[in-house]
Amino acid sequence: MSLAQRLRALMRWRGIHSQNQLARISRVPQSCIHRILTREDRYSPSRGTLLRLAVALETSVPWLTDGVLSGTEPGPHGVPSSEGVLPALPAATPAIDGYCAEICALLRQQPDSTKKTVLSMVRLMVEGTAHLP
Repeated sequence: MSLAQRLRALMRWRGIHSQNQLARISRVPQSCIHRILTREDRYSPSRGTLLRLAVALETSVPWLTDGVLSGTEPGPHGVPSSEGVLPALPAATPAIDGYCAEICALLRQQPDSTKKTVLSMVRLMVEGTAHLP
Protein backbone atom coordinates (compact mmCIF):
# COMPACT_ATOMS: atom_id res chain seq x y z
CA MET A 1 0.00 0.00 0.00
CA SER A 2 1.12 3.54 -0.68
CA LEU A 3 0.89 6.50 1.68
CA ALA A 4 -2.18 7.69 -0.25
CA GLN A 5 -3.89 4.31 0.09
CA ARG A 6 -3.16 4.11 3.82
CA LEU A 7 -4.39 7.69 4.30
CA ARG A 8 -7.63 6.93 2.42
CA ALA A 9 -8.14 3.73 4.43
CA LEU A 10 -7.63 5.53 7.75
CA MET A 11 -9.98 8.32 6.72
CA ARG A 12 -12.69 5.74 6.00
CA TRP A 13 -11.85 3.83 9.18
CA ARG A 14 -12.17 6.96 11.32
CA GLY A 15 -15.34 8.16 9.59
CA ILE A 16 -13.69 11.18 8.01
CA HIS A 17 -15.63 11.94 4.86
CA SER A 18 -13.63 14.69 3.20
CA GLN A 19 -10.21 16.22 2.79
CA ASN A 20 -11.52 19.41 4.40
CA GLN A 21 -12.64 17.53 7.49
CA LEU A 22 -9.23 15.87 7.83
CA ALA A 23 -7.58 19.27 7.32
CA ARG A 24 -9.58 20.76 10.22
CA ILE A 25 -8.83 17.81 12.50
CA SER A 26 -5.12 17.59 11.69
CA ARG A 27 -4.36 21.25 11.02
CA VAL A 28 -2.75 20.20 7.73
CA PRO A 29 -3.73 22.35 4.74
CA GLN A 30 -6.36 20.69 2.53
CA SER A 31 -4.14 21.34 -0.50
CA CYS A 32 -1.39 19.24 1.08
CA ILE A 33 -3.81 16.39 1.81
CA HIS A 34 -5.02 16.62 -1.80
CA ARG A 35 -1.43 16.34 -3.07
CA ILE A 36 -0.80 13.28 -0.91
CA LEU A 37 -3.99 11.59 -2.15
CA THR A 38 -3.66 12.42 -5.84
CA ARG A 39 0.07 12.31 -6.52
CA GLU A 40 0.55 8.93 -4.86
CA ASP A 41 4.33 8.40 -4.54
CA ARG A 42 5.34 11.51 -6.48
CA TYR A 43 4.86 13.76 -3.44
CA SER A 44 6.69 13.53 -0.12
CA PRO A 45 5.11 15.54 2.71
CA SER A 46 7.25 16.96 5.48
CA ARG A 47 7.84 15.06 8.72
CA GLY A 48 5.71 17.65 10.57
CA THR A 49 2.80 17.09 8.19
CA LEU A 50 3.06 13.33 8.61
CA LEU A 51 3.18 13.70 12.38
CA ARG A 52 0.04 15.89 12.46
CA LEU A 53 -1.80 13.42 10.22
CA ALA A 54 -0.69 10.46 12.32
CA VAL A 55 -1.83 12.11 15.55
CA ALA A 56 -5.20 13.09 14.04
CA LEU A 57 -5.73 9.57 12.71
CA GLU A 58 -4.49 7.90 15.91
CA THR A 59 -1.69 5.97 14.23
CA SER A 60 2.08 6.27 13.88
CA VAL A 61 4.23 7.96 11.24
CA PRO A 62 6.00 4.66 10.41
CA TRP A 63 2.68 2.98 9.70
CA LEU A 64 1.38 5.93 7.71
CA THR A 65 4.49 6.17 5.54
CA ASP A 66 5.65 2.56 5.27
CA GLY A 67 2.96 0.33 6.76
CA VAL A 68 5.27 -0.56 9.65
CA LEU A 69 3.55 -1.01 12.99
CA SER A 70 5.85 -0.28 15.91
CA GLY A 71 3.56 -1.88 18.49
CA THR A 72 3.78 1.06 20.88
CA GLU A 73 0.61 2.87 19.82
CA PRO A 74 -2.60 2.12 21.70
CA GLY A 75 -5.83 1.06 20.00
CA PRO A 76 -6.59 0.12 16.41
CA HIS A 77 -4.12 1.36 13.84
CA GLY A 78 -6.06 0.81 10.67
CA VAL A 79 -3.72 -2.01 9.70
CA PRO A 80 -5.32 -3.77 6.77
CA SER A 81 -5.49 -7.53 6.60
CA SER A 82 -4.15 -9.44 3.62
CA GLU A 83 -7.50 -8.92 1.86
CA GLY A 84 -7.24 -5.14 2.27
CA VAL A 85 -10.13 -5.03 4.73
CA LEU A 86 -9.65 -3.07 7.92
CA PRO A 87 -10.05 -5.03 11.16
CA ALA A 88 -13.12 -4.52 13.30
CA LEU A 89 -12.86 -2.39 16.41
CA PRO A 90 -12.99 -4.28 19.70
CA ALA A 91 -16.56 -4.44 21.05
CA ALA A 92 -15.68 -2.19 24.01
CA THR A 93 -14.36 0.58 21.72
CA PRO A 94 -17.08 3.04 20.66
CA ALA A 95 -17.05 4.04 17.00
CA ILE A 96 -15.80 7.59 16.52
CA ASP A 97 -17.00 9.32 13.40
CA GLY A 98 -15.41 12.32 11.72
CA TYR A 99 -17.55 14.80 13.64
CA CYS A 100 -16.47 13.42 17.01
CA ALA A 101 -12.85 13.34 15.89
CA GLU A 102 -13.04 16.98 14.84
CA ILE A 103 -14.65 18.02 18.12
CA CYS A 104 -11.96 16.15 20.06
CA ALA A 105 -9.19 17.76 18.02
CA LEU A 106 -10.60 21.22 18.66
CA LEU A 107 -11.22 20.65 22.36
CA ARG A 108 -7.82 19.06 22.96
CA GLN A 109 -6.24 22.53 22.77
CA GLN A 110 -8.71 24.17 25.15
CA PRO A 111 -8.46 24.64 28.91
CA ASP A 112 -10.45 22.30 31.16
CA SER A 113 -12.97 25.03 31.98
CA THR A 114 -13.89 25.32 28.29
CA LYS A 115 -14.13 21.54 27.95
CA LYS A 116 -16.50 21.40 30.94
CA THR A 117 -18.66 24.17 29.49
CA VAL A 118 -18.91 22.44 26.13
CA LEU A 119 -19.75 19.11 27.79
CA SER A 120 -22.49 20.78 29.85
CA MET A 121 -23.95 22.35 26.72
CA VAL A 122 -23.94 19.03 24.85
CA ARG A 123 -25.64 17.30 27.79
CA LEU A 124 -28.35 19.98 27.79
CA MET A 125 -28.85 19.53 24.05
CA VAL A 126 -29.13 15.74 24.39
CA GLU A 127 -31.54 16.01 27.32
CA GLY A 128 -33.64 18.51 25.36
CA THR A 129 -33.97 16.19 22.38
CA ALA A 130 -34.84 13.23 24.62
CA HIS A 131 -38.06 14.98 25.72
CA LEU A 132 -39.23 15.92 22.21
CA PRO A 133 -42.25 14.03 20.81
